[in-house]
Amino acid sequence: MRILHLTDLHGSEKCVGQSRELIQEHSPDLVLVTGDITNFGPLSYARRFFEGLPGKALGIPGNCDPPGIVSLLESMGVNLHGKREAFQGELIVGLGGSTPTPFHTPFEISEQEVDISLRRLMVRGAILATHAPPRGHVDVVPSSGHAGSLSVGALVDEFRPKLVLCGHIHEGRGVERGSITYVNPGPAFSGYAAVIDVEDEVEVTLLP
Repeated sequence: MRILHLTDLHGSEKCVGQSRELIQEHSPDLVLVTGDITNFGPLSYARRFFEGLPGKALGIPGNCDPPGIVSLLESMGVNLHGKREAFQGELIVGLGGSTPTPFHTPFEISEQEVDISLRRLMVRGAILATHAPPRGHVDVVPSSGHAGSLSVGALVDEFRPKLVLCGHIHEGRGVERGSITYVNPGPAFSGYAAVIDVEDEVEVTLLP
């Protein structure tokens, strides 16, 4: 299975055209968007973005998305927030929003809520898609260190997903490889994305 992973679009108009170009170039089986689709709205951007995508797509909200985006994604058949979906022999688990930030953004949830929401969905060896990274992985803010979610990190340690896809920390762009592969492709509004091939092994290409 080939995944085109995008995150942190923040309502950028160039992401609309760029995503279609990447799909044409890389022929993914799935486009997976891990949050901050809009920049505090409007929801019409999210509708326009997903309506134009060919093939299978899934998305979760980020902390900068209005909570109403979940209903919109659900109505379009692309919502992965708080859900577990089987696709091409893989289980994909999704949870959007982020743990509290200093900026009091619209879609923030407590560490306890993250634990409760994800724990009921997690399956060992699944693919995990969250907006907030797990603490300690692809989550470093240069001025303050690791800024990921403690609860996501604990659940990753417990359930050992094969692949963790996230965003949120723009400066955390990168890949960590091991028994678990962590991918933060960097913000799509800056032109970044990742192509991930999931077979017996996980192969990741950061774009560009």
